[in-house]
Amino acid sequence: MPRKKQSILSIEEHKTPVDVVVRDSNLPSPDGKVHQYGSIVHSKATVRSILAEMERNSQAFVSKETMFYIAEELSRRMMEKFKRGYSVELLDFGTIFPTIKGSISETDTPGKIKKQFDVGFTPSDNARDALKNLTVRKVRRPQLQHCIYYIENMFKPEEKNLLQSACMARIIGKAIKLGGEKSGIYAAAVGENWNGKLPVRENWIKMKHITQNKPSALEFYVEDLSPDFYVFVVETSLSAGGKELKNSVIMQTGAVLVKE
Repeated sequence: MPRKKQSILSIEEHKTPVDVVVRDSNLPSPDGKVHQYGSIVHSKATVRSILAEMERNSQAFVSKETMFYIAEELSRRMMEKFKRGYSVELLDFGTIFPTIKGSISETDTPGKIKKQFDVGFTPSDNARDALKNLTVRKVRRPQLQHCIYYIENMFKPEEKNLLQSACMARIIGKAIKLGGEKSGIYAAAVGENWNGKLPVRENWIKMKHITQNKPSALEFYVEDLSPDFYVFVVETSLSAGGKELKNSVIMQTGAVLVKE
């Protein structure tokens, strides 16, 4: 039986390989575990670059300038509709619409509610189908920007992860300098048979006397800790480059024995 010929339109498009970057989340997790998130590495296409590409490929029946004017005018009119509270269909990509983020209460004033206005977007079925053309070429896992290597008693540096109550301790790591809106060194009691889950924040004990605050080393006085196993938590709102972050970064040691 002769094979059915494929039409030109039915020929499958070539798949486009993309790279995926996986990073640890900086947000604290309720279960105490480190969660990860991924992002797709992508290039950016603009209206100007697409029009220039059409002109190079001789796919434009009118001049690039005329098409750009039409695109600019269409964009302006769509923005005017959005400013007037319309939802706007973005060609075949989806719909953009005004929305409210977060929850509101009966006592909220119109002024307070307005501060929660946000931009919503619902992708179209065609846009979702277009993702089927992408395949994963490589998964990148960049080195951690913030991490703790170990903690030591400053007067007995040969003893790692072993401290005494009322001693001077040093945390060695990378990009651990304290700063920004939320930062500090905390100790959380976990017991000898620690299951790896970080205790709730309310039970953390903050270390009050910090004598050195550098990107690679923190020195502080261990106080108000009874003998037990602890996890020491470092929280900072500074990036590795020293800029303030929107969300704080939380790092932790392994289980550390604190003796009398």
